Amino acid sequence: MNEFTDIDRHFARFIARFGGGEAMELAAARLSQSVRQGHICLRIAETLAESRAVGPPDAVTPLVLDGDRLYLRRYFNDETALAKALLARASGGTPVEGQEAAIERALASPLTILAGGPGTGKTATAAQILRRMEPLPRVALAAPTGKAAARLEAAFGGLRASTLHRLLGIRPDGGRPRYHAANPLALDMLVVDEVSMAPLPLLRMLFDALPPTARVLLLGDPDQLASVDPGSVLADVVDAASVPGSPLGGTLAVLRRNYRFDAGSPVARACEAIREGRSDALESKPLPKKLDEALREPVLEGYGPLGQERDPVKALEALERFRILCAVRQGPYGVEELNRRAAALLQREAGTPILITQNAPGLGLFNGDTGILLPDPSEPDGPLWAWFPGERRIAPAQLPPYEPAFAMTVHKSQGSEFDRVLLVLPEHDNPVLTRELLYTGLTRARRRADLWANPDVLETAVARRTERASGLRERLTSVF
Repeated sequence: MNEFTDIDRHFARFIARFGGGEAMELAAARLSQSVRQGHICLRIAETLAESRAVGPPDAVTPLVLDGDRLYLRRYFNDETALAKALLARASGGTPVEGQEAAIERALASPLTILAGGPGTGKTATAAQILRRMEPLPRVALAAPTGKAAARLEAAFGGLRASTLHRLLGIRPDGGRPRYHAANPLALDMLVVDEVSMAPLPLLRMLFDALPPTARVLLLGDPDQLASVDPGSVLADVVDAASVPGSPLGGTLAVLRRNYRFDAGSPVARACEAIREGRSDALESKPLPKKLDEALREPVLEGYGPLGQERDPVKALEALERFRILCAVRQGPYGVEELNRRAAALLQREAGTPILITQNAPGLGLFNGDTGILLPDPSEPDGPLWAWFPGERRIAPAQLPPYEPAFAMTVHKSQGSEFDRVLLVLPEHDNPVLTRELLYTGLTRARRRADLWANPDVLETAVARRTERASGLRERLTSVF
């Protein structure tokens, strides 16, 4: 069991106490490993020996064996509860395409899944839906991260948006959230953006907390990276709704027309090539050996002006023009090293972008939020402050853990857009390099995307698709 972590091995030994021998211990270790890798369950081909730790769905056991899927009880309960909640709002029919059809679908359906790539107008369509609802119902806007919530709020203008955690009143200690089935949210309409980033347990809690009469509008891009935590809910739901005769068919509306860039633009061509698995159609540059020399132009052009900007509001706007995105954190082409090199090229602290890495609800800051270090405009030679959207300033010493954000991981960039993106892959292949990661990274760009990658690594990444084991798709295409 050398390929497993200490957590996997400890969990396996615990489960083995209930019987089942070495085969059960190995299956438990593999299940623990699978969950860490984002899977909801483990597909098993072998027959497990009898064990008091494993039982059928209606048993009270820590592990559930449902057909050929082995689950932790928690994730089995989450998956089945979410499937039932979605099917309870399902409407028969077939998927539709286009903005007007999507609007009509959402006005008539208790659940609408609005799927589309970047720039296809998902939030604009959602705003049109609300405008046609007269009188305006009690509406909540939410997203998985603070950054995505801020973008959603800006798109709707006048309506506040929050993170899903804040909306539900989820406690840091993991206790029961404020809102749940016995104390539901007081709303008539819920709009959730960037659903691809939301893990299965969080969405289960969300649907538990909804009044039965509340309409739900889910927005997202199923081709993007799945959540960091277990599950690939949006992709599973869209797949299920696309199956002919699916109970969810009447909930799906797809937007394909891109308003951000022309069909023949480099970014659009790159996205299409990635979707089709054609690495040879991607324009890329081999990883530079002289890294400082190669970074000089993008770093000085993208971040140089930030140090001279005196207005924090304008500086935060300028921060959205460029970002270096990495697939990994460590290594010569990872986030940590590229942040160090960018800082050395700029040789200053003023204008440094920062990324919050731990939630601090008391300060209104959450993991993934970005800000910038600048002095107060009224005291240009004074100390640096951390500035965040809404003209909030916080002394750096009061901040939760943070790091420079000249470079950030593709995962952390989800929900963001930049005029220009530089996507840097590692020197050697890594399991995190997938078609979805490349697509997500390049589609953060509004106008220009540069890709640094060695050809063999790029070819492997484009060919590798994210596949997360779960039973959600099958549950949504069958009758409970």
